[in-house]
Amino acid sequence: MKTTKSVGRLVSCIHRFTAIYFHKKFRPYHIGAGQIPLLMMLYHHEGINQECLAHHLLIDKATCARAIQKLTKQGYVCRHIDDQDKRAYSIHLTEKGHAFQSTARAVLQEWTTTLLTDFTENEKQLVFTLLEKMKKNAQNGIQHLE
Repeated sequence: MKTTKSVGRLVSCIHRFTAIYFHKKFRPYHIGAGQIPLLMMLYHHEGINQECLAHHLLIDKATCARAIQKLTKQGYVCRHIDDQDKRAYSIHLTEKGHAFQSTARAVLQEWTTTLLTDFTENEKQLVFTLLEKMKKNAQNGIQHLE
C-alpha cells in the first residue's frame, strides 16, 4: 500500500514513539510522559505560576492542573500561593523533584541520541534548524485561527 507523504503523520508517529519510550523509562518513578515537559520547564523556571506554565507548554489550564496534581501526589512538586497574584499558585520542585533532574535529563538525552543515530553532525544541525523553522511556521499558521 502506497501512502502519501505527510509531515504531520511523521511528526505524529515520532510523538507517539516518544510517549511510549518515556512511559516505559519513567514508569519506575511513577511519572507519565505528559508530566516530563512540566518538570523540565520547572528546572529552568522554578516558581513559575500555573497559568504561565500552561501557556509556555501550549496546554490548557485543566491539563496543566491535573499534571501538577499528579506530580504533587508523587512528591516531585508543591504549590504555593503566588507572591505576585494571591489568586494563583506558583509551582516549586521538592527535594525529590530536584534529585530527579539528572535522571530526567539522561533519559531525554538517550532518546535524542536514539533519534539521531547514524546522522552526521551536519544532518543533526540541519534537523534542529528545520524543526525550529517548522515550529515557527506551525505557530504562524494557527495565529490567524484565533
